Amino acid sequence: MSEDFKRETTISVELRVSKTLQSLNLFLESMGKSISLYDLTTRPTNMDNVDYEFPREIQDEMSIQIPPEDYEAELKLNLEQHKAFSMIIDVIQKGKSGIFFIDGPGGTGKTFFYRALLAHLRSKKLMAIATATSGVAAAIMPGGRTAHSHFKIPIDANESSECTMSKQSGAAELLRRSKLFIWDETPMAKRWAIENIDKLLKDVMEMIKISVERW
Repeated sequence: MSEDFKRETTISVELRVSKTLQSLNLFLESMGKSISLYDLTTRPTNMDNVDYEFPREIQDEMSIQIPPEDYEAELKLNLEQHKAFSMIIDVIQKGKSGIFFIDGPGGTGKTFFYRALLAHLRSKKLMAIATATSGVAAAIMPGGRTAHSHFKIPIDANESSECTMSKQSGAAELLRRSKLFIWDETPMAKRWAIENIDKLLKDVMEMIKISVERW
């Protein structure tokens, strides 16, 4: 994992170690664990060398490596996938908002489609959040995390619960800057988890005018 950051020749060894530990922590969080359980810390030894221009969450997103095969995924989409791909990218490019439901039996290429979208946007230095209801599905998307981990959904989500994310946090700023949210296996999530995220996004995005179109 540290070899990925080694290619960033302009950053120090301390920052490289920090980024590696942060990426490892994100992976563990997607599995419902934390790096602190293994007596490790995500803070580098020399904090003076760290670039604080962006919150840690945004730096983590910007440092996600795009697998070489994902760069070619867009060219391998079938007709229906390419139609959906073009529709989603068109909405993003026009600065609009949209909700898309991607359905299909297992093994029909949904994850491949998601990875094509992620690679396309991230190759253009745009931010895209990849989540799934289960840790297994989250782990096969670059930068993927469980929805519970990413959106801070309470384990025992209910009608009166709320996601534990401050509007002033780096995680909230990442939500505001992201052009795409992918939530795989959404139908597997409990109703209150979905409604908690709905409340979170309305709260975090309160200063942003949202016009949602459905297809």
